[in-house]
Amino acid sequence: MAALRVNEVAVNLYSPREAANWWALYRAHGPASRFTTVTAAIPGDLVEVACEDHEDAEWLRDLLIERGIPRTALKIVA
Repeated sequence: MAALRVNEVAVNLYSPREAANWWALYRAHGPASRFTTVTAAIPGDLVEVACEDHEDAEWLRDLLIERGIPRTALKIVA
């Protein structure tokens, strides 16, 4: 199973405010079983979003980039 790791510090510091707000809404309303906090911190956590496979993780990464999340905040992990 693959996952997309999201660095919320980078999201909060380097994204347009609308993109950061969209990510917060997505995380709050997504299926809780898919989100794992790897490291809790202020101003943001390191979060992994479980995906079905590597292709699904790439799709989610590309979607977040389209929404304005910086590529540097995203990493696909196995």
